[in-house]
Amino acid sequence: MQRMMKTGATILTLAPIVACSSYDPELIDDIEVVRYEYQAVRDMEPQGPKFNQGLRQGYLDYGDEQYDEPDIKDFIHFAFKAVDSAKGETVLPDEIAARTIPAAAIDELTLARARLMGAFDQGGRKKAPWEAASAQTAFDCWIERTEEGAAQAMIEDCKARFGEQLAAVEDSLSGEISGAHLVFFPWNQANLTPVALATLDALIGKLSGSNRSSSLTIAGHTDSSGSDSYNDKLSQARAEAVAAALAERGISDGVRVQWFGETKPRIELPDGTREQENRRVEIIP
Repeated sequence: MQRMMKTGATILTLAPIVACSSYDPELIDDIEVVRYEYQAVRDMEPQGPKFNQGLRQGYLDYGDEQYDEPDIKDFIHFAFKAVDSAKGETVLPDEIAARTIPAAAIDELTLARARLMGAFDQGGRKKAPWEAASAQTAFDCWIERTEEGAAQAMIEDCKARFGEQLAAVEDSLSGEISGAHLVFFPWNQANLTPVALATLDALIGKLSGSNRSSSLTIAGHTDSSGSDSYNDKLSQARAEAVAAALAERGISDGVRVQWFGETKPRIELPDGTREQENRRVEIIP
């Protein structure tokens, strides 16, 4: 479906000119790029990282909804995001401050975006690319519908899709290996992200009551991108952060905290390599 851009009284037809036979990722991202490249992006064969493919299609679809309403301003906004996604650029979910959001909705949306970005920081785009892309476009739907004061059912639909897709991303980050529950960390950090906390909350039922063994080992690890001594301290901080969070949730008896620095990677890589899979704490019943 061909789309049109309206800027004031001007109508910009979003079809590639004859000379533009294929999508050119080197073009500068301005209104002319969207004008001439939008239809080429719509017609192109999917390519590049799966996450970007998912964003491209998601923003094209949501842009169609904006065009049909019509909401030309947001149509243009999501057209830009579709084009940039197709280029392979880093396209982030909309910022709260970039939109006029009712005060009552700001906290919920702020926490939701932080949770989404936390999942991305821990490798969610790579581990669950389609779900991660769907979560991002659903968030942008949620925030856009909230700003425009759409019917509550429309807002709740976007919110529900966001929650469902983000839960799938978080599941990909909290898998098990040899009976160990895993909590992952962003590079050079020991603070528990919203995703890590959600992972621990989900584990409480498995780790408490009659389901729990008499002992629990919490083992901290890092990748090899720092010095041995630094990574030893970082892995200790990660293990202690998880132990403290579990204690706050009622699990402290029989807990043993260990840390191994970079000495026990899940994935063997050359020294100095950053790797999400190795930045973890293992919780072993």
